[in-house]
Amino acid sequence: MGNGQQADQPASVPSGYLLDLVSNTESEQGSLRRLTEVAAQTISSLAGVDIDCAATLKRVRRGTLSAANNQRAATLAALEDGGGPMADALGSVGSVVVGTYGGSLAIPVRLDAGSTCALVLLGPAGFKFAPEVVGEAHRFAAVASHSLKLALEVHGIRSAADNLGTVLESRKSIDVACGVIMAQTRSTYSDAFGKLAHTSQLRGLQVSSVAESVLQNLTSDQTAKSSR
Repeated sequence: MGNGQQADQPASVPSGYLLDLVSNTESEQGSLRRLTEVAAQTISSLAGVDIDCAATLKRVRRGTLSAANNQRAATLAALEDGGGPMADALGSVGSVVVGTYGGSLAIPVRLDAGSTCALVLLGPAGFKFAPEVVGEAHRFAAVASHSLKLALEVHGIRSAADNLGTVLESRKSIDVACGVIMAQTRSTYSDAFGKLAHTSQLRGLQVSSVAESVLQNLTSDQTAKSSR
């Protein structure tokens, strides 16, 4: 049920200005929640009333993340099979009335190809977004676009670094285990690794898990010998 308002064109974003969606956030979910909190605070000050905010982030092969600045907005943001009031707001043009809220305004936050994000600003009963507030909301979303891209990139780098650390640690265990097998059987590295791989298939375990088992057994044997 649109109220007939037309979204103003967003003003130009000040060069170099970014919202901080990274500091003190541990995940993409945390950055998205921070975005809703800042959006709610910013638009509330412009509108002169308390405005809630919910957000949805969708990425190819990464699923959907939702966040909100409080529990009321979070309840609205909970999507069920792509439906619900949040989806109605996102699929509308301009402002719509959703549940016990007054006017709601869906604003796209432009990201890279394969990713979509939208903020839904939620006013109290009987509230309508004035054209100047709509324009500022679009301006805020333009700034948020740059900041959210940066936050997602930072979290992606952090995740990749964590994964790399895990891979390197696993590789270290495999190399040491292969060294143990080579010393015990006088075999080559290739043969030793083949033994680990064959055992992993038989036991249904990862090669790194088998390698760690070899090292644990070696430690246990050394401890037993030293106690004699």
